[in-house]
Order: sequence, then C-alpha cells, then structure tokens
Amino acid sequence: MLLFQQNINIVKVFYQIIILLLYLFIKFCYMKLFFTSIFSFFFLVQLTTGQDIHFSQFYASPLTLTPANTGNYDGDWRIMNNYRRQWGSFSSPPIPYTTISFGIDKSLYLRKDKLSFGFLILNDESSTAELAINKIFGSIAFHKILGNHSFNIGIQGGFVMKSVLPENLTFPNQFDNTTGYFNSDLSSGETTVGEQISYMDLNAGISWSGKLGNFVPDVGISLFHINQPKESFLDKDNKLSMRKVIHAGGKYYIQSRYFIYPNFLLMEHSKASDMLVGSNFGYILPSEVSKVKNIFMGVYFRDGISRNPDSFIGVVGANLFNVDLGISYDFNVSDLKVATNYKGGFEISLIYTVPSTKLTKITIPCDRF
Repeated sequence: MLLFQQNINIVKVFYQIIILLLYLFIKFCYMKLFFTSIFSFFFLVQLTTGQDIHFSQFYASPLTLTPANTGNYDGDWRIMNNYRRQWGSFSSPPIPYTTISFGIDKSLYLRKDKLSFGFLILNDESSTAELAINKIFGSIAFHKILGNHSFNIGIQGGFVMKSVLPENLTFPNQFDNTTGYFNSDLSSGETTVGEQISYMDLNAGISWSGKLGNFVPDVGISLFHINQPKESFLDKDNKLSMRKVIHAGGKYYIQSRYFIYPNFLLMEHSKASDMLVGSNFGYILPSEVSKVKNIFMGVYFRDGISRNPDSFIGVVGANLFNVDLGISYDFNVSDLKVATNYKGGFEISLIYTVPSTKLTKITIPCDRF
C-alpha cells in the first residue's frame, strides 16, 4: 500500500511539472505568438507558397479543415491560432517555410439549432523564392441539432493574394552546364513573369458529429476551390483544381480519467494525395489538483499513398484555462531524409474557447390565482 501511495505521489509530481511548463509556455509565449500572427498578416508582404496550406495538427485547425466546422463546438465563441515551421535544413543559413493562421468564430442560437459565422486569415512563406500567399476568408455554417446528433453544412469564400519576386526565381533554361549551377544572368525563356496575382476562392463542406455513449465522433467531407479560379504568374490559363478532403475522428472516454482521440485525414488535389492517421492519448486531471483539465500525447503517420511514406509526427499538449494547446514535430522518413537528416516541421496550435452562457429553458408549472 505504501509503495502504491509513493507511485501516486510520483505521478502527481510529474503532472505538476508538465502543468508548470505548459503554464509558463502559455504565459510568456501565447500573446507573443498571437500578435505575431496578426502582425505577419498585415505587414509581411514578401511571403511564399507553392501548394495548399496544411497542418499536421489538422484536427486543431477547424476552419482550414472544413467550413462545416464553423461554430461546431460547445461555447460562446472561439479563437484559433496555428503556426508551422518546416524545411529549414534545406538552405544555409536556414530559411524555413512558415505558415501562420488566425481564426475566430461565433454561433447564434435558433432554438435548438445554430447559425455560425467565422473569419480566417492565413499567411504562408516559402524560403528563398519569396513567393507569398495571403488569404482572407469568411464562413457561415448551419447546424441542425437532433438529440445528441449535429448535422453541419458550411460554405467559405474569400480573397487570395499571391506575390513573387521574379529575380529570385530560376528556370531550367538558366542551368549552366559548365558550372553545374543555375545562372540568373541567363535568359529564363519565359516571356512574362508577373509579380502579383489575386482571385476569389470558394469552399464548402458537410459533417456529422454526435455522442454515442462514451464516444464523441466527427466525420465530414469538403471541397476546396469549387470555382476553380485561374492561377498563374506566367499569364497562362491555368486553373486551380478542386481539392477533396475526407476527415474523421472523435474522443473515446475510458472510465472517467482517460481518453483516446483517433483522427484520420485523406486529401486529393490534382495528382497529389496526402493521408494522415494517428491518435492522441489523454489523461483527465481531477479538478481539485489544478486548473489543467487534461494532458495528452500522440503519434501520427503521414503518407502520400501513391508515393513513399513521408513522416512520423509526435504530439504533446494540454487544456489549460480553456486553452487547448498542442505542440508537434514531424520526423521526415521520406527519400528526403538524406538531405533533412530526418528533420521535418515544428508546429504549435492554440484554441481558446469561451464557455457557453446559454441558459437551458426549464418550464416550472405553478398554480394560477
């Protein structure tokens, strides 16, 4: 019995250390990251991207996963912030690819149903080419509530801006066979390389979420770039193809202290495909111990389906003061591991949810006088 009590004390000390570290991280880093996201969007002009923005913690980026997630949570309103940094090992000095997103959403109650509105900004920067993407999106979703089930449909529309500095780009015609390097003084062979493009973009999605005993699942499908906008720096009629997404996940509670949170994502965009699968494993702390509701850790695997395996992803996180914090790192295992030395991407997700203040209407019969 004494040995058991000692083990319990060791576990408590371990959890207290984790709680303290997470608290210090949020206290000193969250506001900095929060304002960095907004600052980056409004003031960083020369940024980059080459493909659709994606996060390893896709389940912690609701508005980029599907428009149907707008307002699909229990609370009055919600703020989301994601930061990703990857591929810094490809250049010297390191110039990584960075992605920042900031979102906010809120719901209006229509008796049992909900009508939700959201706002999302994204900024993506891709290394030395100084190719940039900035997105501003608004979304709206309707949630039909039937008992423990919610059927959700959402649309998302907005404006996409891309910019590039042509002098920092190299093309096949500029490869110098005598030196074995690209020579920017050689002709690129391209007649026109624009510096900026912009277009409207439209996305839509549907999902179902519910409560089945101890299991709280969520399943959905979504389509991005439905309007297939024209996208080309070379003044060509290149249309952006639709991206199809299927996602599924949910928390399964074991007894009253433990839960597992499996997640699955499948994306297909033109000839590229991406699959992410894995699970988080969590522990719910007693309310009298601290204000930390739960802590978790997880492992995920990313695969290209039609190509070699891409990466393993480790995740740790917690819920503290109504903030869901996730920290992850991608360990590259593809053919690029020779160049990256297994280094992939570092990612942080933060979701702050204001608890619901909706009152449940209760009819109390009374005598009339």
